[in-house]
Amino acid sequence: MPAHFSRCFALILLGSSLWLTSRAGAGTIPLLAEKTPAVAPAEKSAELTPASIATKREQVRREIVDARARLAKLPDGKLDENALWLTQETALLERIDSVYLEQEATLQHATDLAKEQAEVQQLSLNLSSPETTFKPPYNLKLLNQLYGERDYVERAGDTLKADIDNVTGELGDAREQLDAKNRARRTAREAVQTGSDLVKAQGQLRLLELETRLAQETVWLKEKSLQTLKLQQSLLAPKKELIGPRLKWLRKNVAVAEADVKAESAKREKRAAEIDAAMSAAKEDADKASRLVIAVERRSGAEPNPAELESRRADRQTANYTLSVLAAQRERLVEMTELGEQRRKVLANTTTSQEMRQWAEENETELDRVEKERRQQISDFGKSRRELQALQQKLSGAENEARPAAWENERRQRVAAWIALNERELREIGDLRTERQRLKEEIGERVNLFSIRDATASTRENILAAWNYELFSVKDQPVRVKTIFGVILLVWLGHWLARRASDLIGSAVFHRMGMNVGRRAAWQTLSFYTFFLIVLLVAFNLFHLSFTQFSVMSGALAVGLGFGSQNLISNFISGIILLIERPVNQGDVIEIDGRQVTVERLGPRSTIVRSADNTHIVVPNSRLLEQPVVNWTLSDDVVRKRIRLGVAYDSPTRKVAELLDGVVKGIENVRKEPAPVVKFADFGENSLVFEIYFWVALCDPHDAEDELRHRIAETFAKEKIIMAFPQRDVHLETTKPLRVELLNPVPASPAAASNDQLGEGAGGKSSDQSGKIKSEPSG
Repeated sequence: MPAHFSRCFALILLGSSLWLTSRAGAGTIPLLAEKTPAVAPAEKSAELTPASIATKREQVRREIVDARARLAKLPDGKLDENALWLTQETALLERIDSVYLEQEATLQHATDLAKEQAEVQQLSLNLSSPETTFKPPYNLKLLNQLYGERDYVERAGDTLKADIDNVTGELGDAREQLDAKNRARRTAREAVQTGSDLVKAQGQLRLLELETRLAQETVWLKEKSLQTLKLQQSLLAPKKELIGPRLKWLRKNVAVAEADVKAESAKREKRAAEIDAAMSAAKEDADKASRLVIAVERRSGAEPNPAELESRRADRQTANYTLSVLAAQRERLVEMTELGEQRRKVLANTTTSQEMRQWAEENETELDRVEKERRQQISDFGKSRRELQALQQKLSGAENEARPAAWENERRQRVAAWIALNERELREIGDLRTERQRLKEEIGERVNLFSIRDATASTRENILAAWNYELFSVKDQPVRVKTIFGVILLVWLGHWLARRASDLIGSAVFHRMGMNVGRRAAWQTLSFYTFFLIVLLVAFNLFHLSFTQFSVMSGALAVGLGFGSQNLISNFISGIILLIERPVNQGDVIEIDGRQVTVERLGPRSTIVRSADNTHIVVPNSRLLEQPVVNWTLSDDVVRKRIRLGVAYDSPTRKVAELLDGVVKGIENVRKEPAPVVKFADFGENSLVFEIYFWVALCDPHDAEDELRHRIAETFAKEKIIMAFPQRDVHLETTKPLRVELLNPVPASPAAASNDQLGEGAGGKSSDQSGKIKSEPSG
């Protein structure tokens, strides 16, 4: 059965293939299987070789020729789907061929780098002395050439790093593109097998197959390019290690020949003559531009064209800029001559160390200046290039409509000449910077440029510059770093002095005025706030600052923090009110949440209190004003206490009252005024109730209560007066006899059990195992 099924399935596939072939012959687009092999899924890596690339290029060229031939067979002027597909197919094949060409170039570059890597490794393993590497004469030209190689290696590091990042990103995009094309290709292949419009499905599949091939080859190209770039990057470090010792040796052994000096001098004289001629021409051009501006402004019979007038004025400005750049080039030529002379003296070691240090300082300053000029020139160069591009676009658009005016063409020519001059200026500035950097390196090799005195002076200058640095200005008043630190220091010192002054006033003045502790603390805090506010005003006025300046600066911040600081401001204002009204003072005993606490300190935001358990509690100031607070010592420290007690009902009430009055008056801590009071308060449920009211100082109420209770107990015991306690009367129902049962342990013998039963029946008594007696009313 399985063999039969396989034969049937093979016949079905054969019939389907024959049917598709017949359909393909009827159309103009052949099946993909007849033209190109199926594209394999993307591989992780592909080994590119010149032979494989040449084979693939030959194949794609044949496909291009075949596609062009089929396109040529179509009727002229007929644009249908077949012509569109063949055109797209040809374009895709040509793009694939261009990718193959890039693969060949990348592969050749990788081969060259591999050879170079082998040479570098060989040189690193077999290091030879610089004497055998270089051939005399060891002149300045050879030294500059070696400098150039070293600079190229250093610049190539940054360039290669950027290229590797770019190619890595392109490789990721190419892989995503390949995945997308593979998904689309598989979908199109299913459409060929199941779709009704076979010709259209075959055309789409053909294009998607080619796009997949293009994406696959692009991925392989980017992978090989990334490998090549990383290989090139890996060669930079060993190259630099090879150049370093040679450069150091050559700087020490270079010999400046007289012929080289003369040749350099002749070259600079020739350049000076060129600059002088250019300056003469630039002066004439500037005069001409000025005359043209005047002519346009004074043109009779009509208003001057604003665009022409603006262009002429720009020409005049460009001509003046040209003169200034040429003059700068002439001065730079003299500077290069002096710089070359200094380099020759340093290399020949014919100058003193002090003079070389002086040259090093001047060279450092000039390097900063040259760098600023270079940045400015790059900015001007970019503006000029943008202006030239705008002019070219404008003139190219105007040529289709009307012929451009003469002044427009002149402006374009002048901007182009200005850009060329800027390019030359940038090159010369770069050459000057290179020369100065080389002079710095050569001087640093021969003279120790580090000096403790110079470093100290430089550090001092930097610190002073930072100290006097202007942070911002308000109303034309500079606010410097030293201003901010001065204000901070003065405020801190003023805070300390205000605190000490307020403490001194509190102890020396308020204390002698007879104020209590609470009032003295309140006035002391208010005096501190006053002194500190005066310090703030003095500090800000001394440094030409005002609160309005900072309020303008911090206005947005204050609005943002205002909502979050409502409680803080509320507590601060409440603290001020507490200090002025003094409903709560330092040392007062207040009651919060049913707990008696002692106020220790009134702060600007909160009040610190201490409980009887010696725990400190932070209470917000607003709570002391918004909620009821019991202050036991607001007016004085005397409080009334009460003791409630009961005596038996048969006690003599008047004698009890006299005894209690005598006992309470005999306590030392109890105040005589107001006098203590003893009251017969109530007829209680179990006792006669008496209450004692007496006044004591808040510092010792518990001692007084304790002593008073002891004496009352002693007096009552002596006088035979009974302290009442709860009593209950028990009433039994006696209308019936009580039944009593005696419960004994389990009898040891049946006879005893019989006797017990007889006894229970006769006397109505019984015993249990525990021997307890039970009583109950009898029947």
